[in-house]
Amino acid sequence: MFLKLNFLSTKTGLDNTGIIHLIKKANVGLYDQKHIQDFYNEYGENETERWDKSIIEKVKYLVHNHYLYKYILPGDQVLELGAGTGMFTKELVGLAGSLMVTDLSPVQLDLNKKRAEEDNYKGKIEDFRIIDICDLSTFEDDQFDKVVCYGGPLSYVFERNADALSEIYRVLKPGGIALVSVMNLWGSFNRSMHSIMSEISKEDNEKVLTTGNLHPTAFTNSNHHCHIYKSEEFRTILESANFEILELSASNCLSVRRAAELEDMQHDKAKWEYFIDLEIRACKSPGLVESGTHIIAIIERTI
Repeated sequence: MFLKLNFLSTKTGLDNTGIIHLIKKANVGLYDQKHIQDFYNEYGENETERWDKSIIEKVKYLVHNHYLYKYILPGDQVLELGAGTGMFTKELVGLAGSLMVTDLSPVQLDLNKKRAEEDNYKGKIEDFRIIDICDLSTFEDDQFDKVVCYGGPLSYVFERNADALSEIYRVLKPGGIALVSVMNLWGSFNRSMHSIMSEISKEDNEKVLTTGNLHPTAFTNSNHHCHIYKSEEFRTILESANFEILELSASNCLSVRRAAELEDMQHDKAKWEYFIDLEIRACKSPGLVESGTHIIAIIERTI
């Protein structure tokens, strides 16, 4: 069964509860914790390199960081979920009062520790723990001021996304804020359009575009099992989890297909800084939220 995820109530006649039910029905049984753990154990240091490998990824990293620097305050108790090899961990240690670092993959977590040791900030981290974001029972209710879940961990849990968001909500203090990002469908298509059009059949493309799933049930050659979101779907899921959306942004926009121009521009500090400012502003435009490979959401627990 393939479900068209346009989430326009005028077409479906459903409220948010009905929409979430249909999402779960379309994705039922797709979350495979062991597959994701094995994938990232093997992926290893590639997780670091994916942020460093191109100027386009560098811009995306800076847009994510913009929100860390805006919302993480001195004294905050912060939980980082899906921390990977520590690209954002190294930023958070300088911002938070205390930091708990977690990931599903023991290999990723070991690489994170290694980076912390090499860069002399391991002592600033409260602990490193292997955690599934769908089960945060090791943590108390109302424990953290902020939760950071960057890079797409919520994209891997498929039908368990409501469970993961419920757990994030539970461990946040009332008024606490989570900074999360998920993979975006149209932005990812835009970024990889040439290879998608030349290497993937129309039939497989339509299955992915319809379901949002990179999974053998939709695309038989996919080994990278994840759900890539449209903005309305993401917004619906966040609001159904009782979060207030403070900000919604693309991870990249003006920079998506301009690597050569960006390489030249970064050598002029003034122009580079102005461009990053423009990129951040453009990414927040409602018409451009789906222009990047990820969608960033800043959400608040209001109760």
